[in-house]
Amino acid sequence: MRQLKIFAMALAVTAGIASAQNIDKFVVSGDAAKKAKSKGEISADTAERITQACVDFAKEKKIAVTVFILSPTGQIVHAHRMDGQVPINIETALLKAKSVLYTRDSTHARANMVANNLALQLRWSSIGVFPTSGGLPIMVDDQMIGAIGVGGSNQDEECAYAALTSVVGPQPPLAEKLPPAPQR
Repeated sequence: MRQLKIFAMALAVTAGIASAQNIDKFVVSGDAAKKAKSKGEISADTAERITQACVDFAKEKKIAVTVFILSPTGQIVHAHRMDGQVPINIETALLKAKSVLYTRDSTHARANMVANNLALQLRWSSIGVFPTSGGLPIMVDDQMIGAIGVGGSNQDEECAYAALTSVVGPQPPLAEKLPPAPQR
């Protein structure tokens, strides 16, 4: 019976079908949820584990990053700055997480939308949307329980994605990488 279950899980993964996640494992619950009057918000424990997974990824790749994890209402749940980060790395990580909350989408997907569209770039800039890869929604059971923003390296989005998938499970696919714009 156990072998059949393992085979079924392997088959589902190879077919691209992810088993349903259990949102209750990753959000505020019990007395804390009652006090906050909210159950769909990422827990501090989950945010810390995601951050640590991102830091581990960064160390493995020999890069340094700053990570912000925000609740769906924009409060900082967890933040971490690795050594060697300058103020712009920290600020852009926070901007990326906030942008996810505004758009409910990855900042890379938004970057693809504004590529070669100066009017849209200016419009989004005025409301604080930072369309640069490195910000992702944190999704569990098709619900956004928070946002992650990573700044400071050339692998910000990969760091965030690896951390999310290792801690909470399958996430929406990453936005495609557009070819570089032609030189004028």
